[in-house]
Amino acid sequence: MRVIGKIQVVVNSSSYLPGRVLEQYGIVVVPLTVVINGDSYKEFIDIDAPAFYDHLAAGAKVSTSQPSPGDFVTVYEAAAAAGAEQVVAILIGSTLSGTVDSARLAAGMVSVPVHIIDTGVASFVEGLCAWEACEVLAAGGSLEAAETAALAVAKSAGNVFIVKGLELLRSGGRMARDESDPPPTGVPVLALENGAVRPKAVVTTIEVAMGLMVSQLQAAIAANPGKTYRAGISNGAADELAAILEARVRAIPEVTEVVQYVIGPAVGAHTGPGCTGIIFVPHPVSQA
Repeated sequence: MRVIGKIQVVVNSSSYLPGRVLEQYGIVVVPLTVVINGDSYKEFIDIDAPAFYDHLAAGAKVSTSQPSPGDFVTVYEAAAAAGAEQVVAILIGSTLSGTVDSARLAAGMVSVPVHIIDTGVASFVEGLCAWEACEVLAAGGSLEAAETAALAVAKSAGNVFIVKGLELLRSGGRMARDESDPPPTGVPVLALENGAVRPKAVVTTIEVAMGLMVSQLQAAIAANPGKTYRAGISNGAADELAAILEARVRAIPEVTEVVQYVIGPAVGAHTGPGCTGIIFVPHPVSQA
């Protein structure tokens, strides 16, 4: 286990940070749990994304749960043993998961000081929050400055995506829709806003949806002239669509860093297969 200075950074598995970033900053990942037909699996430890999507294709019933306080205690104690004088846990929003609650309970069970950052966001947006915080710490910034950067990313980041599993979103309680409304026809283009998935538009084809998603990023860039952007391309059993979307995003000069990440079981349980989209934020966020 490696720390930044004397600070150990901890994230949960649904942040979906690339391995090179985890390794660079010595970030420790606490896995969320996915329950498949009553059996529990830790994300990316007991089950990987392809196996999970195979279960979905076979009609499995799935749900998710947060890490236990004991999972966090193990990580905190290991960090202290490795020489960390502080731990900062940068986590999925407390309105979306009980992960923050588990992390806080665990903090009271260990001697090393633990600081919890509730990002208020989910998936790769929380990953971007942690990534930016690590950059601040690695540059010699304080824990307070790192938290400010992380929360600024959460506030500044945009997201837009499409799914083929809207029924999973609704059953998981994350789809903001009047139940009296008829189901949308065509291809819904969605965004996670204030803890709920909200429709941005319904278009006729996947091709139109892809163009609309790219235009959302371009609109953000136009609203912030002179800024560069970091972007993530989500891939939930949607290799072809994600590759097309990534190529289009890489062609935008203002986007200086692009990561394609796999949507794992913890988020895939809600979005289903065939999900792709863009998460984007000005980088560094202090420029925004």
